[in-house]
Amino acid sequence: MKVLILSCLIAICNLGNAQDKSPQLIKKGDFPEGIYMTMNDVINKKPSSTEEITLKISDKFDFIKHLPDKAFFYFKATDKKVKLPLALSYKGEMYFQTYRKYTNKKDKGYDPDEYSRYCKVTSYGRFLYFEESMRGLWSKAFLGNLSPLTYSMAGNVKGIVLDFDNKELNILRDCADLNDFLKQHNILDKKCTSDEFTIGDLRTVIDEINNSH
Repeated sequence: MKVLILSCLIAICNLGNAQDKSPQLIKKGDFPEGIYMTMNDVINKKPSSTEEITLKISDKFDFIKHLPDKAFFYFKATDKKVKLPLALSYKGEMYFQTYRKYTNKKDKGYDPDEYSRYCKVTSYGRFLYFEESMRGLWSKAFLGNLSPLTYSMAGNVKGIVLDFDNKELNILRDCADLNDFLKQHNILDKKCTSDEFTIGDLRTVIDEINNSH
């Protein structure tokens, strides 16, 4: 009888540990409106300030009927640009800037082509995903003549995920980099080559992961 009770207790503990290891899933709207100064603020979903802000569109291709994918934000009371916070929750949308302080160590050499610009999260779930135009190997003039869906991942537009487990932003630079990231999170890798894998392909992969839970 004692052995049976002990076995049941062990099974319950193992079940609890398995549940604890389940990935955290983030939904749109999980972040209260406000300013998130640090990564810990984001992880805890607790804004460090609720000072009112407004935005100015930074991309001529953004449409007024939707909140833009990229924007500069300003404090409404002073009209001063918001520069330092890592993230902002604005009208139900979450925006991040690519702060080098919070990026994976292998990504420290990448910078956005405009500082203090915030990018809207476009996919929620196990990971938060957004895209930013980074200083890279291709010229902006050349990339400007291509459809964004056909940009190589080695090009100007980079897909970025917020890794809650490691509390960092991870720039997915190419197919090999994506598969390294997936393996770290016990997700099956993708059969692809970096020369052919586009930003559109990356969006599909992240959406599939986020929608599978």
